[in-house]
Amino acid sequence: MRIVSLRIAAMAGTGLLLPLTVLFSRAQIVGNGPPRQITTVLGQALPGLTDAQVLSFRAGLRSFSTTETRDEGLGPIFNGTSCAECHKAGAIGGAGIDVTIARVTRIGGVRSGRYTDLPELGGPVMQARSLREFDTFCPVSGETAPREADYVSHRITTPLFGAGLIEAIPAADILARIGRPDPDGVNGTANVVFNPETGLSEVGRFGWKAQHSSLHLFAGDAYLNEMGVTSKSFPNDNLPQGRPIPIGWGPSAFPEDADGDVDAFASYMRLLAPPNRRLPLVPLVLTGERLFAAIRCSACHTPRMQTGPNDVAALSGQPVDLFSDLLLHKMGRELADGIQQGQAKGDQFRTAPLWGLSRRNFLMHDGRALTIQDAVRAHGGEASAARERFLRLRQPDQDALMAFLASL
Repeated sequence: MRIVSLRIAAMAGTGLLLPLTVLFSRAQIVGNGPPRQITTVLGQALPGLTDAQVLSFRAGLRSFSTTETRDEGLGPIFNGTSCAECHKAGAIGGAGIDVTIARVTRIGGVRSGRYTDLPELGGPVMQARSLREFDTFCPVSGETAPREADYVSHRITTPLFGAGLIEAIPAADILARIGRPDPDGVNGTANVVFNPETGLSEVGRFGWKAQHSSLHLFAGDAYLNEMGVTSKSFPNDNLPQGRPIPIGWGPSAFPEDADGDVDAFASYMRLLAPPNRRLPLVPLVLTGERLFAAIRCSACHTPRMQTGPNDVAALSGQPVDLFSDLLLHKMGRELADGIQQGQAKGDQFRTAPLWGLSRRNFLMHDGRALTIQDAVRAHGGEASAARERFLRLRQPDQDALMAFLASL
């Protein structure tokens, strides 16, 4: 065990300062639960990988960090030139570090009584940048949200730490939480989505509305919608504001991802270690963790799930302290964005995993909250009762709860 003494550490969003003695070891005890694997360096690979898996992780990290060019398929419209451009809070693979860079716009609408992504207007995702940045002769400019859109939603970048562990949780374990009697009316549902790669309907678990069931789909979607690069699973290029791409500025190959970057991105995310607890489990933090359960935040933010058998030994039978049930919940009128994805309705969002919370610079799906307290106050719908219990806590108890959340 290595002991590192820190005189003072500030807890994000709480205003509290605590003396710390941080204990780093291979396992950390959480409450009365089993030891939890942790990492001491954010952004590193899962412990226990084979040499070949470590090489795969490193290759994926290089691809994830590499800036794409026009010759490699970038554009003609895009939001970023590399994955790492928007995933770097705390370390490569994290959330967005700057809300102006890490927030994208999604649109939707209702036509003839049915919801639509408005592809004729450039939906569902707006690409705010274009190749004109690099070539003034480019006839295509970045997109803006059209006035005809009924719904315009801003979405911030989600962190990817521990994504492989989330993917390895059995679907049956996620579905088993549905329909349980709950005194607060908490009733999560799964976003069961079609996976074109397997031809099966699967439980979604990635994205703000759990719209993707696998990391490979998650990677391919991002490669297309954030960088404009097509792949086998996402073969159709984005049309600028829904209009045809001018001759000479469209795809140079089909698909453009001929080097397996989507595979590399997915492998990197799958082998990326989860975030460790940032603060030691001092009495104040442990008190806050008990209060978290007492006011029933844990009804949605499930502290721990478990992976099933997996071909990757480091992902097999592992505890996953993600603080999420990965289900959709109605979050109330204030947070509703009207956007539908798969079976997720306009007021439903996946329970955001809280591990790594202290490494994020802004919170909620659109980055509206700059502090943990603001994020709690924004909760509505099924979370209303837990929010009201938090607001009724005495200040020392609120401080303890904030200390716990800042330790994640």
